[in-house]
Amino acid sequence: MPCSDLFIYFFLTLGAKIGNKIGVRLTIIVALLLKYISYAILLFIPNYYAVLAAMCLFGVGSGFGNLTYMKNSWKYFPKSQGLVNGIILGGAGISSSILTPLADFFIINPDKKPADEKTGLYDEEVANRVPTYITILCITFLVLGAISTIFTFPFSETDNGNENGNVEPKEKELEDETKGNTIKEKDNLVNEDAVNATLVETFFSTKNYMLFSFCFCGLCKS
Repeated sequence: MPCSDLFIYFFLTLGAKIGNKIGVRLTIIVALLLKYISYAILLFIPNYYAVLAAMCLFGVGSGFGNLTYMKNSWKYFPKSQGLVNGIILGGAGISSSILTPLADFFIINPDKKPADEKTGLYDEEVANRVPTYITILCITFLVLGAISTIFTFPFSETDNGNENGNVEPKEKELEDETKGNTIKEKDNLVNEDAVNATLVETFFSTKNYMLFSFCFCGLCKS
């Protein structure tokens, strides 16, 4: 796990640069593919060094797309970037704290057998359930990854305009009293169409789909 965490943070910036070029949806697919390769190594190569390589590769896949997802969401919610990050990271934290104990209780070690006091290892019966757990994890990632890919939209200026009731920037000039200069700043004005939008239109808006995808991105990360 330390190796996995190391590669996660190492590939955050590099993954974001690559993700900006290939697009957010392809980034999700590449990240999931890297994770699936690491799972295949864990399942079919029972060797310590193979496991070590698999965990490093899992870290690459986990770190590859993290910033790309967030940067794409920031463009849709420029004034709520902290809230968006909180939703993504909150989904990751909640799923880890809830699903990990459940997986241990129902799949890996339902009998609550303790590890050996001298070696720190569990018996063979517990160890043999790990491949089953990894298989279930693969299926879960496939389902959540498909949902995330479908409901994650690349940012578009058109989608962020009048059609979805988003704010529209308007430039206004302000005179700087101290320097005597005129500067421009962007001011967000609420579009009248947003006020008159129906509940159905709001529910099926691109922003609503984005919020839905953030939760699944957080689940996929964990």
